Amino acid sequence: MGGLCSSINKDGDERPRERKFQSPPQASRSRRLHLMESARHSNRYSSGWRVALDGGFETPEAYEAARKDMQTEEMTRAFDADVVKSSSSIERKAVEIVKKIRWFDREQTYGSDVDARHFLGTVDLINQTELFKVAKRMPKGSHLHVHFNSCLPAAFLIRQARDISAMYIRSTLPLVTLENLAATRISFMVMTLQEATHLKGDDGSLTYVPLGDLLDYKYTSNAWMPYKDFQRRFKYVDQSGKILEGTHGAESWLETKMQISEEEAHSFQQTGRG
Repeated sequence: MGGLCSSINKDGDERPRERKFQSPPQASRSRRLHLMESARHSNRYSSGWRVALDGGFETPEAYEAARKDMQTEEMTRAFDADVVKSSSSIERKAVEIVKKIRWFDREQTYGSDVDARHFLGTVDLINQTELFKVAKRMPKGSHLHVHFNSCLPAAFLIRQARDISAMYIRSTLPLVTLENLAATRISFMVMTLQEATHLKGDDGSLTYVPLGDLLDYKYTSNAWMPYKDFQRRFKYVDQSGKILEGTHGAESWLETKMQISEEEAHSFQQTGRG
């Protein structure tokens, strides 16, 4: 919800695996290789790759040199740059071993047909992984990666958005049927009215997009609506006939979108991919 959670999505989206960057094929020396035409170097930088962006690259060799320069600068700006720089040979070797173990588990333990990101579908395989054997022998004290909306009650998070005038809400579907209410994905964002009603193009131009009404049949997918308006107008009658309306009704319904129920998690219809 902006500062709370940027999106509410309980589905296990398929995400493409990361691909290694491939250098461009060899071309004639007269061919200009361009990279990120929309980016422009800042006056406070003088790195070779930034300067080259203005005019492109005359040769594949110039491109590769600029690419190396960019990668080196990227590594120096990483949050762990100082730790990596001062790491011992044993520490660097350990990192490489763990990387190989992760790839081994991905290919051998999980297999290509299993989505390793889906906990319930792989919980029985986790204990069989080589990486888990390593983790059990590691000392305590490492940082545990927990998202803000995973370590606080959903009701608490939603209440924080209640009185924020700059909070906006959007939906992938108009909230006009029980089917849409169940299937939609909701997002929140704190922003100005200008930001909520304008899309920025690749060339920097702004396109006006009107605010939407999530509770209208003509609602355009992912158009922003002031969250206070949404609370005021919200009304939902569930399958049991219970009426949820107004701020408290909206918050109760949003809780169901944020939290995975026991039935959802352990339903007989669950598969390895959700």
